[in-house]
Formats: sequence, C-alpha cells, structure tokens
Amino acid sequence: MIDWLLPALGFALTQGALGITTKLALRDVDWPQLLLWTAAAYAAIAAALIALAGTALVLQPGVAWAAVAGLCAVGGLVLFFLALGRGAASQVVPVTAGYPLAGVLFAALLLGEELTPQRLGGTVLVVAGIALLSRL
Repeated sequence: MIDWLLPALGFALTQGALGITTKLALRDVDWPQLLLWTAAAYAAIAAALIALAGTALVLQPGVAWAAVAGLCAVGGLVLFFLALGRGAASQVVPVTAGYPLAGVLFAALLLGEELTPQRLGGTVLVVAGIALLSRL
C-alpha cells in the first residue's frame, strides 16, 4: 500500500466526523467555547505525541511556515464552527471539503507543482460533487 494513503484516509474519516461532532457540540456550546475545548484537545494530543517522538521544540528554518500552518488550522476551524452554527451539516461539510481546489492552486503557485489536465479534471469533479452534495 502507498505509505501516505492510510493517514490520508484517516484524515478524511476524522474530518467527516468533525462536521458531525461539531454540529452536535454547537447544540449546547457557542463557537468560542468549542474553540477552547478544541485547543485543549490539540494541546493534550500534541504533548503526548511530542513526548512519544522524543522531539523538542527547536527554532529552525521552516518554523515560520509551521506557525502559518497553525494559523490556517485555527482560522479554518473558527470559520468551520461558524458555518456549522449557521447551516446544515449536510451542506456545510461538502462545501468545506472543497479545499482540494485551493490546495491544487496553492501547490501550483507556491510549490511550482504542475497543473496537469488530470489534476484540473479531478478538481472540476470535486467542485461538481460539492455542488451536488450541498444542493447549491
């Protein structure tokens, strides 16, 4: 099996569950409270994984990009929480799953990856799927 496939499938599964668990949580808590509990879970899991890996925090090249990635993760979660607080999970989750479009564009612009007809076609199919699933 391709070594990246299992973690990628795990990500898809957990992100799908995130939409449902977030919607359930928003029945009783507001988005700032949800963000606080999410941050606590992130911190606990990060501390455990860092301890298991025996890794120390070191300032080195790439740390700035790591911080930007963290900002994207937190900002994205806040926007996701706001969207789920206002819309149906069956519509919000497919729309937010459209991030491959941004990923393909950013990969081309920032990483110099090639925009092949296959990638562009796949991206069009993702967008079409989002439109069908969310009934936009």
